[in-house]
Amino acid sequence: MLFRKKRLTAPQTQTAARQRMLTANSPFAIREAYNSIRAKLLFTGRGEKCPVFVITSAMMHDGKTTNAVNLAISIASTSKKVLLIDGDMRKPTVHRYFGLENKNGLSEILAGLTNEVKIRKTEVEYLHVLTSGQIPPNPAELFGSGQMDNLLAYVEEFFDYVIIDTPPVNMVSDAAILAEKITGYVFVVQSGKNHFYELSYALDTIQQMNGNVVGIVLNDATGRGGNHYGGYRSGYYSKNYYRRNYGRGYYGGYSTYETKIEDNGLTKKEGEAHNSEQTQ
Repeated sequence: MLFRKKRLTAPQTQTAARQRMLTANSPFAIREAYNSIRAKLLFTGRGEKCPVFVITSAMMHDGKTTNAVNLAISIASTSKKVLLIDGDMRKPTVHRYFGLENKNGLSEILAGLTNEVKIRKTEVEYLHVLTSGQIPPNPAELFGSGQMDNLLAYVEEFFDYVIIDTPPVNMVSDAAILAEKITGYVFVVQSGKNHFYELSYALDTIQQMNGNVVGIVLNDATGRGGNHYGGYRSGYYSKNYYRRNYGRGYYGGYSTYETKIEDNGLTKKEGEAHNSEQTQ
């Protein structure tokens, strides 16, 4: 190797992420593209109290997180209360888009390490974020637990829509495990990169789990996206994800959730969580 790619610092990665966020100053064609996707999602979820959509991809580097963030922003722009959950507990990045700390998030809730659902308000009106929290050793098991059912049922009392960003389907099983818990999946496909068999395999995986694929988003149709989403392959298999002592007390039950949405004073308690036998 003659040259080594310079590693981005945390502020640099946050800046790069924010540059890809949808804003009022984004090009008209981009805003309209997200408006079109939003209209289809709103129609798909019609009749449900709080539709839950998972944004995923077949492989890494496809731009799923950017699209999850921007779809959440687009829906929030219609004055709908939206919760964006960073369900990528292997390589979390949603917090960088909004400049948030990544602690006391999804993994701690599902593991029973906290009874506080810390939902953070963003600068985008009507849009809130639940970060991924610490990287656990068993994300797939946490998604399949009764705690995830409890959490989704709980947040549906506060919000009109829930968007969940998850890891790629062909890399790990996390996204597929949510099949019967959600309204549907939106697949992000990177133009000029994905092979048909990769997408076909991912779609088959979801269908085998009785999942509902509601749409496919063609990302970067001009093919000029470059490596904005690079680094996934090494990230998903990094030994750093298996942190010692983090698994203790994973399925310990707790009696109530306490939700705190920052800056608006909303606090609510309800619902007993499942006990150890129910969540395993």
